Amino acid sequence: MTKSNLDIITDALGCHPPAAVLDARTPQAFAAGHLRGAASLPGVADGAEDPALLEATLPSIFLPPRHQRLLVVAETDDQAQVLARALAARGRSRVAAVGLGPDDLAALPAPFIERGPSDNTLWKAPAWLTAHADLLPPPALGPVLDLGCGSGRAAVWLGERGYRVTGVDWQPEALTLAARLAVSRGVTLAVLAVDLRERSALPAGPWSVVVNIRFLDRGLLAGLHGIVRVGGVAVVRTFREAPGLAPDVRAQHRLQPAELARAFSGAAWQILVHEESFDDDGRPAAGIVARRRGVG
Repeated sequence: MTKSNLDIITDALGCHPPAAVLDARTPQAFAAGHLRGAASLPGVADGAEDPALLEATLPSIFLPPRHQRLLVVAETDDQAQVLARALAARGRSRVAAVGLGPDDLAALPAPFIERGPSDNTLWKAPAWLTAHADLLPPPALGPVLDLGCGSGRAAVWLGERGYRVTGVDWQPEALTLAARLAVSRGVTLAVLAVDLRERSALPAGPWSVVVNIRFLDRGLLAGLHGIVRVGGVAVVRTFREAPGLAPDVRAQHRLQPAELARAFSGAAWQILVHEESFDDDGRPAAGIVARRRGVG
């Protein structure tokens, strides 16, 4: 292994948080030894020079957020560089690349290496949801509704944990990606193309959990108590107003200070967690987890 490649790996895995690692080598090579935390996506480097083919084999839903650092690993430096350049052309500015052959593993520090197969993924569910998973009711309480589910990261993550999830969104393209992500993880996911402004089109429930991430409709928030069953929870996180910061989200889609807490202050809800902070991509956000009381 060249010193430069060792430096790239050390920098990627030694940073905080560590870079996501996409390993495009064969499953056999991956099992023989791979970088800590790597996700195995064999063969994706083969079509890297054809943008349409790469998009078909490696859609964005399988990748980490664009702001996160990404290290691409292939059998050779050339293969890794081609794939890294293709991903950079898709708007990923923080991509590095290394080749990792059989002899290179011996040159790496032992804490950087894992062996055997792995079920690691590059994509992650929303941090607000995973951080408060202990506040969710058990799957037996009933089904889950993901409002504005997008490409399905929250919905599929919940499905992997035994919840029966319905995801709704107005964009058919996003729902197609959500369905594909669900298939890749062996999860059954119901998806519905719904304009959330049309209240009559919403599935009525009752739901044990309603997830609402980065989609703000104030009328919808005000009516959540009508579709969440007693003992169920609402998990909400979206953009907020932050004085002094230049917003990249339209004003009507930004919460005012304490607005989310006020929306759940009535007798129908018990607020379990409320926070106004910043998401990992630096955007100001507010989040809440609230349990439906047996009143209101």
